Amino acid sequence: ILIVGIRGQSRFSTADLLSERKDGGQEDREIIKTPVITDEGRRMMLVTGPNLCEEDTARQTFTTALSFSSPGPHAVLIVLNLEDQQSQQCDVVKRAQELLGAEVLQYCIVLLLQNQQKRLTGASTEMVNACRGRFHIIRDSEPKPAQTAALVAEID
Repeated sequence: ILIVGIRGQSRFSTADLLSERKDGGQEDREIIKTPVITDEGRRMMLVTGPNLCEEDTARQTFTTALSFSSPGPHAVLIVLNLEDQQSQQCDVVKRAQELLGAEVLQYCIVLLLQNQQKRLTGASTEMVNACRGRFHIIRDSEPKPAQTAALVAEID
């Protein structure tokens, strides 16, 4: 599973959630590869890639992240933080296709992070629609194990 964000550290928070890692502290690296074994005994590999909309993000960085997920990612999680207004200013659909390939959206699930109940904005709605309506919401107020299990089921 390749995890990319828009801006900031949300992709690392998502990897910590899925791997049930508590320590974090990996944010000083650009790409992180984390093996995970689910409660059902399934093995997953999480590759935390770079952000789509940061100006210094290069295509080579994405190529490296994709090579870590060899033979290729089963799914790409695009993490959107609904609280981050700056993320709404980026053309996420265009950047994802430029950096990951024209067909990438058919393998994407939009992961929406929210602290409180919010409606999707225009940019968030556009991204969900481009990913064929596939999205999952992670809320701070809900138990993490249940949210993780639901997300893994969505990825399958």
